[in-house]
This record gives sequence, structure tokens and C-alpha cells, in this order.
Amino acid sequence: MLICAGILLTQSVTCSTTRAAENTIAWSDELSKHDLIWDRLPTRWMEAPFLGNGEQGTMMYREDDRTLRWSIGNSAAHDHRPASEDDFSEKNVEVLNRGRINIGHLRIEFPEALKKSSSRLSLWNAEASGEVRSDAGEARWSTIVHANEPVMRFDLTAEADLAGAKFVYVPVDARNPRALRAKLPRSPANPPAVLTTHAGEIQTAVHNLHAGGQTAVAWHQSQTGDHTTLWLSVMHSFPEADAESHAIAAVRKAVSSDQDEWTDQHHQWWQDYYRQSFLSTGDEYWDAFYWIQQYKLACATRADKWIIDNQGPWLQPTAWNAIWWNLNAQLSHSGFATANRRGMGAALGRRLDECRDQLALNVAQEYRHDSYAIGRSSSGWDLAGHAGQPGKGRPPKDGNIGRESANLLWALHNVDLEYMYWQDEELRDRVLYPLLVRAVNYYRHFLVEEPDGYLHLPLSYSPEYRVAEDCTYDIDLLRWGSGRLLELTSELGLDESEQPLIPFWKTLQAKLVPTHVNETGRMIGRDVSLKGPHRHWSHLLAIYPLHTLTPEEPADRELIELSLENWHGHGKPMAGYSVTGGACIAAILGDGERAYEFLNRLKSFLHPNTFYTELGTLPVIETPLHGATTMQEMLLQSWGGRIRVFPAVPKKWDNAQFDRFRCEGAFLVSAKRESGATRWLEITAETGGSVEVQPQLIDAHWTTSENAQVERLPDGIYRVSLPKGDRVLFWPKGTPQPTPVITTSADTTNPNPFGLVTPGT
Repeated sequence: MLICAGILLTQSVTCSTTRAAENTIAWSDELSKHDLIWDRLPTRWMEAPFLGNGEQGTMMYREDDRTLRWSIGNSAAHDHRPASEDDFSEKNVEVLNRGRINIGHLRIEFPEALKKSSSRLSLWNAEASGEVRSDAGEARWSTIVHANEPVMRFDLTAEADLAGAKFVYVPVDARNPRALRAKLPRSPANPPAVLTTHAGEIQTAVHNLHAGGQTAVAWHQSQTGDHTTLWLSVMHSFPEADAESHAIAAVRKAVSSDQDEWTDQHHQWWQDYYRQSFLSTGDEYWDAFYWIQQYKLACATRADKWIIDNQGPWLQPTAWNAIWWNLNAQLSHSGFATANRRGMGAALGRRLDECRDQLALNVAQEYRHDSYAIGRSSSGWDLAGHAGQPGKGRPPKDGNIGRESANLLWALHNVDLEYMYWQDEELRDRVLYPLLVRAVNYYRHFLVEEPDGYLHLPLSYSPEYRVAEDCTYDIDLLRWGSGRLLELTSELGLDESEQPLIPFWKTLQAKLVPTHVNETGRMIGRDVSLKGPHRHWSHLLAIYPLHTLTPEEPADRELIELSLENWHGHGKPMAGYSVTGGACIAAILGDGERAYEFLNRLKSFLHPNTFYTELGTLPVIETPLHGATTMQEMLLQSWGGRIRVFPAVPKKWDNAQFDRFRCEGAFLVSAKRESGATRWLEITAETGGSVEVQPQLIDAHWTTSENAQVERLPDGIYRVSLPKGDRVLFWPKGTPQPTPVITTSADTTNPNPFGLVTPGT
């Protein structure tokens, strides 16, 4: 072993005692501490246990004193009315014509009133179970949505005066929730579901949609004594009308499977998923919250499934039954990278790639030859969302929506995270680079050079606030996008003869108008200051998540602090994501207590099952998921070529630890903190490379694998060069070399504050 004290290692070093950090977590016990528990039946979706597999989903709650209800959801189930029917005098018409549609629900109808109940959502097994009691009877139920088969299974055992309990599937009209809320029904309406019984006692409820396509629910139930099992699949197809045949086939396959093996496969998927990384802060509330969000994330998306829209697979009455692109989709897919869960972010890039023809159709005809963009909202099926355009807007669209232009650029920043954190060159070359070229190029048609020598942007819309020239939302994203393209062309070895847009991107970097600032900090745009409540940080994206404005220079730090204070200085935040965004910016400033203060303010926005609503009862999914991302940002940051370990940890988290978190450059990081100080930190290079590391250790010992190099820089920063598969371990100077092990308490009590538990029980 070689302990290095401030010299550059230029020779090969073999350290036989250097080994990968061990994870000795008793996973089942650890996750069970965070299970949601109910000692009374939930009565609304925002209290309900929830399950999903990235496409299909269900929630359970009490409908009346004799009925339990499981919603039936599928993220693929959309209407498909053609763009030729879009009337742009209707706000978000794409959602009205091509948004998600209602399907139906499954009931258990009991012969007697239910008096008592208990239930549990097991995170480790991704299974909900419970029991209900009447005066003289008892029934036990369990539900899974299979991890990698398109089938849900419902089990029921009913005894004594509840023995007559039965499953009943209830189709509902395939109507658009936004149209219902706005009292703007689509005409003609979709026909009612057709109910059919097929061979093998499989039943179906099929919606044959007016504009083509089909949503089908198929189910089969089997009864042995007092035990009933029901398998159910919900499928959607377009333009083909063959969802029914696929749903029937899925149910038949599930019914004929060995049920123990079928269930084991489900459990194994989830248990492998959790083991991809670990986090513990020692704060019971936030640890439970974090793991529930990791569970929710995998319920809502998969690499081969769907972008998380505003509902996930649990569609409810809403005005937002589609993807919103000016914050929601990006925040929902923000935490996958640090958590080392690539499949939870990959759907976004894959779907953008698959729908690139539509991204061209989203802009006006004269720009389709060289531009991509996306509007405020779109169908999740085809991403049809007519983009706004700077200047006069996109008549006859709403004046704000018709100028909202930069959303695709923000979405591509998420795709860039996937590339940066996994170093996937195929993703870079096939998806990120070509889409980013056209997304940046869209602005080429609108920029105007003014007498001051800068390129200015005519009116565009800053989400959730107002229109402005030189809108900061657009300028920040355009500056990031053009700078990123120059970096990518350098990686690809392209010169101007091979990529003639390089001079344009260089011009953008040199001549794009600087962000407007005044005594309030960063402005919304030219002559538009932030002077009132603003729930979105659309004018602060350069700080987070783009990191093109950072606090490393005193003047920039002062501007960030001023802008944060002004943003949150106009009264109570209007949305939960206002506080998660504030927490992330405070974390970038290294202010752990301020970040924790912001994070704790999220509690008032959360429902018992950690879901979230706006405008009273309307559900949206992104904010709790971003709350988990916020926790990651407090424990680990990776930007500007530097890994920052424990950059913004509050005192409450003095014993935080994480394992196999991922950073830019495909570095995996594990670290442990004890009594408010870094105990050890290990970095492993998945692909190899160099990176700066800031471990919160001014003086450190380190030991490395063979051929790795470490150089001490000023201010507690170290430059690490690691070949593929090699690692380095840091620990405080003057202390013995630690054994890098992640451990947790053996306590299996359930401190989880979520669910519905009567106080004192």
C-alpha cells in the first residue's frame, strides 16, 4: 500500500489492500422500514397504495362501506384525433384531442359492511396486501403489477359473512379528463366499451376509439374454495385495433404460468433494481420519502416504456392528462442519473428519437427542414405538441403558449445527463447530437443582431410568468445548447467542413446577449424584472440544472444569492417544486441548512402516499420525484469536471452515507459521513478518465488501484486519473485507513410517517 501526501503519482502503484466498498445492507429489512402502512382504508387516490410497471398501474381505496376499488391505468392509452381537428383557440388543444383517456376500475363487492382494516405496501417486493373485517368475517387481499409482464394479479380470500365477496370489472367511457373538466367534450364521443366472454372464461372490455386504435382490458378469475385469483391486463394499440388480442394473450400466459416462479421473477426484478444504489441520511422522514420515490419512479417508467407524463400510470380527474414540457417531464426524469438507475431516465431520449419526425412537424412549415421543437404539452404517444415561436408568436395559439419555444432544449439536457453519466457514445451520436443540432438551429430563424453587436431574441415566454424580449429561459438554454454542441463536435473530431454550423455556434457563444440583471438579480428578460410570486425558476436555469452560472467566482455567487432571495422573497411558494428548486440552488451554494429548510417545506405539499396535487385536488407527479433528486444534490454533485461529495449536508444528516451513486464521466462514488465529517470516500472508474474531487477533506490520505494517479490541488481538491475499473479511496489524514463498508441499523421497526396510521396505535 502507498499512502500519498501531496505528490503526483507518475509510477504504477499496486495496493493490494485497496478494494471496492462493500454493501452489507440487509435490503429486505432496510426497505421494510419504509413500507407504507394503513390501519384504516384509504378513501381517495392520494391516500392509496399504488403499484405499476412503467406502463400499467393500479391504486386501491375504499369506494363505500362494502366496496374496495382498484383503478386500472395504462400510460399508453391515448385518444388519437388528428391534428387537422385541432382548434388552436382552445388552450392545449393537443391534450384535448390526443391526451390520456379514462379506462375503468376493478371492484371487490362485499356482502357485509367493512368495519376494520389494515394494509401494507411492501417496497422490497412491490406488493400491496391487507385484510378487512366485518362484524363476523374476514377477508385478505394482495395485489401485484408484474414487473416485466403486462399483467396485474389480484388475490382474495374471504371467510364467514364476507365469503360472498366478488370481483366486478367496471368500464367507464373513454373520455378525456381535461375535456370533462373544461366542459369541452370531444365530438363524436368514443363509443362505449364492448363486453365479451371468450374461450377459457376470459372476459374483455374493449374501447374501439372514434379516431382509430383500441384500449382493451382482459381478465380471468379462478376460484378454489374461499380463495379467488384474478389476472388482468390492459393494453392499447394504434393505429391497429388489436389491443384485445394482446391483452387476452397476456392473461392466458400469466394464468398458465407456475405462479411461484411468476411471482419470484417479479420480486427479483425489483430487488435487483433497488440494489443499483443506496442512500441513507439517518433522517427517518426523508429516508422513507426517498425510497418511496425510488419505488414510484420504477412504477411510472422503464427504458422501453413511456416518458413520465403528469399522471404516470395512475390517471385521475385532471386538466393535465399528458406530458408538460416546461418543467414536469424534465423534473420527473432528473434523479435517475445520480441514483445509477439508467432505465428510469432512458425513455425520454428514446421517445424523442423515435418521434423526431413529429418534432419537425411541431414547428411551422417554413422551419421544418432544419429545426425541431416541442410545445408546452403533448401527447405521450407521438409527442405532437405544436411549438411556440419567438416574435409574433404562433397564431392563433394563446399568446403565451404561442411563444413558448425552449422546452425541447431542456429535455435534451436530460438526455445529455444520460450520455454524460454513462459515456454512451451511441446515444450521443444517434440521439443527443442530431436532435440538439436541430433544437438549437430553430433559434437561428429568430435571432436579430442589434446595434450593440449582440444577438437578441424577440418576445418569447418565460414559463409561469410572462413574455419578454431576450427571455432568460430561452437565452440560458440556447447558450448551454450551443456550447454543448461545440464540445460534442470536438469529441467527434468534426471541423467546419464536416459541420458547417460550427461558426454559428461559436457566434452564439460570443455574441448571444448576456442575461439581463438588475438590483433584483437575474431578470425574466429585457426590461422585465421578477417583481411578484413566481413558482417556476424559469429565469434561473443557468444555475440549476444547467450549471452554466456557478458560485465559484465571488460576483457570480453574489448574483446567485441575490436571485434566489428575490425569487423566494414574494410570499408563500405556490408549488412544491418551488421549494425543491430553491433547495437545489441552495445546495449548489453549499448551504446545507438552507437547502434542508427548503426541503422541509415540501412536507406541507405531500399527501399520505407521497403523491402531490396542485389547484386543490389535481394530481401531478414531478414534484415528489424531484424531492428525491434534491436529496441527491445535497449529498453529491457532479458538474464542471468536479465531483463534490457531501457539498450541502445539514447537521440533521451528520451520519449520511451513499453507495454506487453515479457522476459525469461514468464514475461511481460511495461515501460515508460520521459525526459531521467525511469518514471515507471511494471512486471507481467505469470507463476510465480524469476528474477533480472535492471530498470535504482539506488533508487526506488515499490509496489507489494499480496505474491510478492522484494529485493534490489547493482548497481540498484532488485530481484523480483512473484507468477503466480502477478506484481510489480517500480518508482523513491522521486516522487509520478505514474499511469502506456501507451498513445500516438492524432495527426493523417501521418509523415511516407515510400511509394512514391512527395516532397512538
